[in-house]
Amino acid sequence: MSIALLVALFLLNSDRIQKAIEICSECLILLTCTDQNSKDHFDSALLQFYSDIYTILFSAYHHISDYISAERYGRKLALAITTKIGDRSGEASCYGNLGTVFVSLGQYDKAEEYLQKALVITTEIGDRQNEASCYGNLGTVFKSIGQYDKAEEYLQKALVITTEIGDRKGDATNYGNLGTLFRSLGQYDKAEEYLQKALVITTEIGDREGEASCYGNLGTVFRSLGQYDKAEEYLQKALVITTEIGDRQNEASCYGNLGTVFESLGQYDKAEEYLQKALVIKTEIGDRKGEATNYGNLGTLFRSLGLYDKAEEYLQKALVITTEIGDRQEEASCYGNLGTVFESLGQYDKAEEYFQKALVIKTEIGDRKGEATNYGNLGTVFTSLGQYDKAEEYLQKALIITTEIGDRQKEASCYGNLGTVFLFVDQYDKAEEYFQKALVITTEIGDREGEATNYGNLGTVFRTVGDFEASEVCLEKALFIFRDIGDGRKEFEILRSYAVLYLYQYKIKDSLSCLHLCIEKYEELRYFLGANDQFKTSFLEHTGIFPYKLLCTLLCDTGNARDAIYVEELGRARGLSDLMAEKYSVETHISANPQSWFGIENILRKKNNCTCLYISYFQNRLHLWILKTSGVLHYRRVSPEENLVQAGLPKDLSVSQFLDDNFRSLGILPTKDCEDRSLNTIKLQLLSPAQKSSARLRLLEEDEAEDEDEKVISSLYLCYKMFIAPVYDLLDEPEVIIVPDRRLYKVPFAALSEREGAEYLSETHKIRIIPSLTTLKNIQDSPEDYHSDTGALVIGNPKVNWLQPLPAARREAEMVGRLVGVPPLVEEKATKQAVLEQIRSVSLIHFAAHGNAERGEIALSPIPTPNSQNAIPPKEAYMLTMADVSRVKVRAKLVVLSCCHSGSGEIRAEGVIGIARAFLGSGARSVLVALWAIPDSATEKLMSRFYEHLIEGESASESLHQAMKWMRKNGLNQISEWASFTLIGDDVVLEFDKQR
Repeated sequence: MSIALLVALFLLNSDRIQKAIEICSECLILLTCTDQNSKDHFDSALLQFYSDIYTILFSAYHHISDYISAERYGRKLALAITTKIGDRSGEASCYGNLGTVFVSLGQYDKAEEYLQKALVITTEIGDRQNEASCYGNLGTVFKSIGQYDKAEEYLQKALVITTEIGDRKGDATNYGNLGTLFRSLGQYDKAEEYLQKALVITTEIGDREGEASCYGNLGTVFRSLGQYDKAEEYLQKALVITTEIGDRQNEASCYGNLGTVFESLGQYDKAEEYLQKALVIKTEIGDRKGEATNYGNLGTLFRSLGLYDKAEEYLQKALVITTEIGDRQEEASCYGNLGTVFESLGQYDKAEEYFQKALVIKTEIGDRKGEATNYGNLGTVFTSLGQYDKAEEYLQKALIITTEIGDRQKEASCYGNLGTVFLFVDQYDKAEEYFQKALVITTEIGDREGEATNYGNLGTVFRTVGDFEASEVCLEKALFIFRDIGDGRKEFEILRSYAVLYLYQYKIKDSLSCLHLCIEKYEELRYFLGANDQFKTSFLEHTGIFPYKLLCTLLCDTGNARDAIYVEELGRARGLSDLMAEKYSVETHISANPQSWFGIENILRKKNNCTCLYISYFQNRLHLWILKTSGVLHYRRVSPEENLVQAGLPKDLSVSQFLDDNFRSLGILPTKDCEDRSLNTIKLQLLSPAQKSSARLRLLEEDEAEDEDEKVISSLYLCYKMFIAPVYDLLDEPEVIIVPDRRLYKVPFAALSEREGAEYLSETHKIRIIPSLTTLKNIQDSPEDYHSDTGALVIGNPKVNWLQPLPAARREAEMVGRLVGVPPLVEEKATKQAVLEQIRSVSLIHFAAHGNAERGEIALSPIPTPNSQNAIPPKEAYMLTMADVSRVKVRAKLVVLSCCHSGSGEIRAEGVIGIARAFLGSGARSVLVALWAIPDSATEKLMSRFYEHLIEGESASESLHQAMKWMRKNGLNQISEWASFTLIGDDVVLEFDKQR
């Protein structure tokens, strides 16, 4: 037994926690059997064994953050063992350990109760060292519930005792605890002073673990001060030591803290790398609390980048763990962080719900600082909802608490948020007063980031009231600080504010200069995102698009439309261009430096008989460029007000809102003869035979659908007048290549006409879409032997038992297979494995299957296993995702996505984020997509005509043009029947003779 316990202790100390728990559990079983037959003279020995086992189990469960189990064994140790054998020192130790468990559980009243019991015993028996520990732990409890004065009092008592008894390690611990207390209070000078004292002692006594802890805590102080270089330096020192001494727990903490520093510096790719390293270690050593913390940190990182789905996923993981281990403090933090995600998404009701949950827990456990934080969060939600009285009420509650507990940093934050409320209700004097109060505090406590933020807010107030000189002074101070502390993202925001300020004063030249600096800074920040495509697209959407659009508009207004199109290119499909460049091993030379703005007029020189129409809109301004194959560039500015008024719409309606309002119904399924190939409305559940043969899902009643059709058709006339008519005289070549802007991807340009009965644009022109001129150049520059000349992969109606079967999709695939001369993969043969095996080598890929445009997924057949007949396998077993496509090199010249609205997706500044983009980014030269579902018979006929022309050697653009033309002439003349399909990318010719 003794040997077993020694082994368990060794395993515990070497982070093999589960093994230690297993050995102790086996010892308990053995002891239980022995205990039943024991005699009285063995009782004391058995009790000692029980004590030792419970001690190891308590430590093990505490180590892996299983606080509920830790509490159970701690109670057994304290009540069943130490009281019986009369070990008062051990009893005090047990009470102390239970106190720390209750701290972790957020049960602060209970924590204080048990620590006070321990304190009484240690005082009575004269154990001064542990008496000091009790004072220190009680100080931590009071700090956790925002009773900072009491916390300092108890920590100072602990320090006095350790100093008197010559316990230098205890001195260092107490200096360190006082340092972290002062950091919480925003007293950073004092925090640094005490942590430096702790560092000196730990270094002198050779306590490397304590030394690393001091470096780490000092790093977090410098991060709070905005001294990010110094923060990184100290955290790296801590990391070196923890790695050398094998302290994996604190090694992970160092990675996590460094991750937050890199996030503050805008180095998001590096931030994720370090946070993931921390998560791996915490998971490996079984530290569930640490695991939850890192899921939470990654969640906040993804939120700051606008990756809200991913943020919610990680924060929900953190919430599950904190709930399971009973950590109420962190559970509340997870609810709060989820609330901020929903707030960012504009889901204010849900945000309020989660903040209220967090508030309830923080109030119940007595965490006044957390209570104030959530009052503040609720205040910002009510601000966003326009409920300003309620916002002020909640922010005032937060302010009262932060003032009472002495949390000066949070107090400043409350003043700042109240200033924002007053700004929104046009109480500018009060807004200035509160921002000034926030500024005074942040300056006094040395919070440089907060100081700069308040200067920026004051700059906004002064600009709004017309005091431009004062506004510029404040922005100058904010810019200086943000540059000094290396906060590139905030520097970018201040430069953007400068541009707007100068625009208010009609200083166009100065505004242009600031916008150039702004996009240079954005490009620098974008570089730090590395190869992460998700980060790039989200960062552009939530941070970068405004200065690009404003700079483009100002350049056009000042007669420099040529440079403006380069600025537009910097904001168009940049992530896709990077993906293409990586796949093709080519370089893109466009940058924020105007010296690189040349050669765009040469991109079309390699093309024949085509004209490029480049469209940009910003608020209610519309910019159109025409690029000729000769290199000539034309620009025309359009004011849509007159057309909007003629259509009975408000003249100040933005182009973006018009497109949103009038093309929302594109994607609604027609009510007859059309199987639903979308995944958007399908719940994953096995279907009965009756369900499989039932009528198709429909999303609108017929009379509603007719109204929507009329609305869309009238909108198409208006689109023609705004986007085509102003430049129609320049569209004198047979093909038009269109570069659409954001929501214009929803517009079926083939169906545009001036009025009812007039010719459609596609009657006189072939039409093709490209995401940007740079992406077209990447395709043109791809190696000659990159794309396959032969081979076809045709997929139809993959068998997925829990989805509606698609018999028309099977017929379509069989028809395409016959025309191109390959057997299609249909039903159970259309597995994900089979598709991925062939997708890399063929020249043509055709999908007729269920697809989800928003998530960019195509459902394929899962490989059946003996136990999977009635079970839905994990999605990765059958769902072809954008990530799957991105990981392979697609060498197809043409990919046809005959899925419902496969051309749709999430519309971002980057373009449409969907499966079509994934194929282009993976190397496909062109993609044919559907903007909406069309009747099955119409799909079959259009595809038949398209492939007939394609196999005769005509290009994809010409083949689509002829197929649409045939449809209109043969009774299928409704726009919904013939205009859905759009070709994106290059125009290609397939060489079927080589494979037939």
